[in-house]
Amino acid sequence: MQEEHLGRVKPEIQTSHVILLVSGNYALQLRDNKPTISAAGQWSLFGGMINDNETPFQAVNREVLEELSIKSAEYKYLWFTDYYSDFEKAKVRTWFFVRDVTAIWHEHRLMEGQAVGVFTFEQLANLDIPSVMRHAIERFHAQAT
Repeated sequence: MQEEHLGRVKPEIQTSHVILLVSGNYALQLRDNKPTISAAGQWSLFGGMINDNETPFQAVNREVLEELSIKSAEYKYLWFTDYYSDFEKAKVRTWFFVRDVTAIWHEHRLMEGQAVGVFTFEQLANLDIPSVMRHAIERFHAQAT
């Protein structure tokens, strides 16, 4: 049974992702180049699938801890976006959060993915970023400036 949310059917696949800010720049993960994962080999926001009985907030906390070894409960909710995922062949809801991690960035350790990078907004134009993640960063940047 699917829940109704704001008059729409709530997608079964849900993810949580966070815009991590480091001194006003954007921290991204270069995803592993595995055909079994979404956005393989692309730069993306940190985050991932929401597990059963987990809230979007709990999921983003868990994902950042798993991917970067950063503990933080100071994520600010931004919005969610529903879209069709070619990879999943289904509708997906992605919950977006933001967190300035400048003060704790020196503590991070990359645990998942090929690399981590911190980029200015202008540098993002040259990166291969999934469209839903690029749109979220652009929307956030427009609201923040």
